[in-house]
Amino acid sequence: MTRLPFRLALLAIAFGSFGASTQIAAQESARSDRYGTWTFDLGGQLAQPIGEFRSQIDRAWGVGGSVRYHMRELRLLGLRGDASWLNYGNETKNVPLSPTVNRVFVDMRTTNNIALATIGPELLISSGPVRPYAYAFAGYSYFYTESSAGDDNGGEAFASTTNFDDGGWATGWGGGVRIPVVVRSVEAAFDVGARLTRNGTRSYLRSGDIIDLPDRTLAINPRRTSADFWQYHLGVSFSPRRRDRGR
Repeated sequence: MTRLPFRLALLAIAFGSFGASTQIAAQESARSDRYGTWTFDLGGQLAQPIGEFRSQIDRAWGVGGSVRYHMRELRLLGLRGDASWLNYGNETKNVPLSPTVNRVFVDMRTTNNIALATIGPELLISSGPVRPYAYAFAGYSYFYTESSAGDDNGGEAFASTTNFDDGGWATGWGGGVRIPVVVRSVEAAFDVGARLTRNGTRSYLRSGDIIDLPDRTLAINPRRTSADFWQYHLGVSFSPRRRDRGR
């Protein structure tokens, strides 16, 4: 299955199940009221670049999480905030600690990353065996390349610097489904979904775009293209339970 049909199929499940689940939500609204108005999500993410960005970057991997607030008076409407971190390139070199301490070697690691923070409205079904949701968002995305130095035995970094960065406005939309599993005092669920993140035109680096010159200076060769991508996530969500009313 190609990428586009897969994306459409995933979002079709969310939107198609939405109408069928609305009736279930109405029937179970009293029962679902025992769950809290807050839901927390955490999971792994895969970003697939599109357009010009795809010709420069293959893919990015990372983690993400969200906080959702469910309106008690209008259960179909919510507000969500998302944050994610993605890595799309790594480069490691074993180099002398300094020109004067040239018998001590350290690992110099350079990483290319994207950080995102967004917020927006969400339509969701908060009850039933399958709970689809759809949302829109706006926020900030930050592309940055960072180098750090640590010992060559895999130890923690003791120094780091940001070599290049660019940030700006990000918007988009997405959807997914949650399949709940009640675990003791919380309601947990498996969560799968996708979203389209539009960042506009950005400047960024990829592996090999920083060159160490003989005079110990750096040559930095940024790329500037559109930087839009699809994000896919698979994770878990949980919502603390409230006490049942009238019991």
